[in-house]
Amino acid sequence: MMPREGGRGIVLYKTPLFKRCLDDLRRKGGTASDAAERIDIILRNLLQSEDNTEREKFRYTRNGEYRIRHCKKISLGCGYRLVFIQKDSCYVLLYAGTHDDCFRWIERNKGLSYEVDNTTLTISVVQDADEGADVLPEDLLEVQKFVEQHEQKLMGQLDDDLLARIFSGWCRKEGGGF
Repeated sequence: MMPREGGRGIVLYKTPLFKRCLDDLRRKGGTASDAAERIDIILRNLLQSEDNTEREKFRYTRNGEYRIRHCKKISLGCGYRLVFIQKDSCYVLLYAGTHDDCFRWIERNKGLSYEVDNTTLTISVVQDADEGADVLPEDLLEVQKFVEQHEQKLMGQLDDDLLARIFSGWCRKEGGGF
């Protein structure tokens, strides 16, 4: 993946999964599309900023992210998050989606670390030594990847109207009132 360079030596790496997430958010419309627009603004500010003032304006989530080294999350509003790794002036954009989607993605990828090589302009995934016991065999990793993609597809089919129909009967008391 080719990085983009911005002011003060800022370098952005977009993983293929992040690009798909951004495309999915745009395609869904509504608040998801608004979140994608906020991501575009954040990235533009990072690349154009000549000082740290723009980066200080981001709404980082209250609780840091401990499951992936150097990982940070930015709240995009309306329950959406941007997940990335920051090492010095390098940003590796990992995932974007709803709070729950981001939580599940981070939980599935805990212990991963990304090494950035600015001379070859590449990043590589490295498993942390203290998380080595959690590494799955290659065939199970493929199954896990398939399950994650299937779950994302199913979650993408849910909308507020469908959820309201599913859960509407759970809150009503007998006699028609709530």
